[in-house]
Amino acid sequence: MAKITRKKLARGTKLMPDHVSTPLSDAATQLSSTSVEREQMAAPMAPFCVNLSLPYISSDAMTPGTITIPFILPPTQEYFNAQTNAGGGKTPAYQWDAPQVKLKSVSFSFDQRGEPAAIASNFWDKTGTPNYGKFGYSSQQGRMSYEDVTKLDISISLLEKDQHYFGDTYPYSLENELWSTVIPHSAFSGPSFRANPFIQTDIDISINQYKTFVLVVHCPGLDDSDDRYLTLPSVEVSLKFVSELLQRDSGETSVQNIPKDGGSGSNKYGAKTGPTVTVTAPSAGEAVKADDSKGVSDNITAIDEQFQDKLQGGYNRFGDVPPTETIKDDAAYDVIAVPLYQNAAHGGISANGTFLATWPYVGQRGALTAGRGVFDRRLIPIHHSYTIHHAVLAWNWSPWRPLMGKTPITSTVPILAQNCWLTAPAKEIGLKVGIGIGTGSGADNFAYAEVGDISITNPNNYAGGPPATTPTTPDTTGTWDTGLIDRIRSTDNPPFVLVAPGLHYHKWNWELHSIPLSGFAQSPGTGYYNQGDPVFAGPGWSTTHLRSDLAGVGAPTAGMEQWIEVRSVLYPTDDTKDLSNLPVATAASGDLSTLASILVGYGGCYVYLICKKHLTE
Repeated sequence: MAKITRKKLARGTKLMPDHVSTPLSDAATQLSSTSVEREQMAAPMAPFCVNLSLPYISSDAMTPGTITIPFILPPTQEYFNAQTNAGGGKTPAYQWDAPQVKLKSVSFSFDQRGEPAAIASNFWDKTGTPNYGKFGYSSQQGRMSYEDVTKLDISISLLEKDQHYFGDTYPYSLENELWSTVIPHSAFSGPSFRANPFIQTDIDISINQYKTFVLVVHCPGLDDSDDRYLTLPSVEVSLKFVSELLQRDSGETSVQNIPKDGGSGSNKYGAKTGPTVTVTAPSAGEAVKADDSKGVSDNITAIDEQFQDKLQGGYNRFGDVPPTETIKDDAAYDVIAVPLYQNAAHGGISANGTFLATWPYVGQRGALTAGRGVFDRRLIPIHHSYTIHHAVLAWNWSPWRPLMGKTPITSTVPILAQNCWLTAPAKEIGLKVGIGIGTGSGADNFAYAEVGDISITNPNNYAGGPPATTPTTPDTTGTWDTGLIDRIRSTDNPPFVLVAPGLHYHKWNWELHSIPLSGFAQSPGTGYYNQGDPVFAGPGWSTTHLRSDLAGVGAPTAGMEQWIEVRSVLYPTDDTKDLSNLPVATAASGDLSTLASILVGYGGCYVYLICKKHLTE
């Protein structure tokens, strides 16, 4: 309330106009100019969550019982600032007024089937009759084991690291631990009460938005020397953050697809109209009165009426705005975490034909993928409005062991068909990830618009490894490093990359790529790389169906967005091949069908949509 100052009066002080009229006039100015800021609110921060879902964690991960997932929380476009330093690299620039972000709580849960028991995995091999669990299809999978619940000591931690974009180099290791806890098995073994879900609150750790964050879940008891292998099915992790409130986006040339009209008038494009609030001060020498047009009662009533009508801001569920608004900061940071390529039968997707055949979404898609590719897509219903500021692809290379009964892979023997520990050594691999908004559910009209996409080829860019093993002439074919934000080595067992026959080195578990928003040529925005301005997405009605241009081609969905879609295809760029029989790039002969090499790492991938959400009626 620093913008409104008042004088504290001692008993018996003679009442003067500036004792009453001045603070009321200041309040009227704040209200009529739509300048009520977050510092003036009882709740200046709003929550958002990064919700991460995992079909399961099991002993076939490398390291066994461990899963890692990276994410980033970059500033929204108006606060994003990466400056070029003297050496040509990038340095984050921290703006003094950038909203603060804090980690507040972490929750963790998995499916215990409502019992104080552990769950047997598909590798369980401890029964009276042969069941071949070590090969991944135990007849006992899914059974409850009450005696093995004592193995479920689970550690959860959140770590951070510098981003490759800002200068981090190989081996791209994790740096600082921000938070960690251990959930003892006793939390899951109570006969009547179990802490599942588990939640830890009141964490209050400040977040650097130019860092990469990595969630690590580790349960070593899932791996068992006595063949009593366990699993954690249906794992859900929710990290709750808070961020200071933001101004909502506005402007025809600053926001794509934003409503043109609204309750405040035509051609507003999200701009706000303040109410008329009049406070009339007594003239010089005029007495301070209670009950005339310049009186205290009338002037206080002018302010009170605004609070009685409630301070207005934000949108309604159809993207419309109030006729007049008083709240300046009526938006908040938000993250939509979209999983891709999850729930694979063998933990991830391998180029070996035996394992590749288990992924259900395989086929051809026109000229883009004349060879057989692997697909995935997710639909996110939207019931309120967002503006999308950044999109980030987290691509997974984490290794795993699809056949537990075979000889473990070692650093000296990196290519064994039973272990997915080698990134697919083929140049002819392409990836396309797109983000769209659509309408047509339960309607006669169908429309669709792509708001961001990335197309990259040849994941085997060998220029990123240690100098001792990097070829003198690195493989520069392809575009896989396009939009690269970070590489993350998140475990002690990262995958291998083959650089020549018999020559390999450890790669990294994850990569983060920027997915540029559409419309850069017409409406350049701000981010890690060239991209378009933020994109408004939300359902409209007759008043808000007219929109600003999206990528310079009007409003393809006519202001009726019902969902956001994220879809991906990993495909052979050689249209005479399938992913399983692409040639091994660094070998004299052979193809990927002879290797259990990695196409998608253990647990699948993510796309993160960094958005603003709005105060909504």
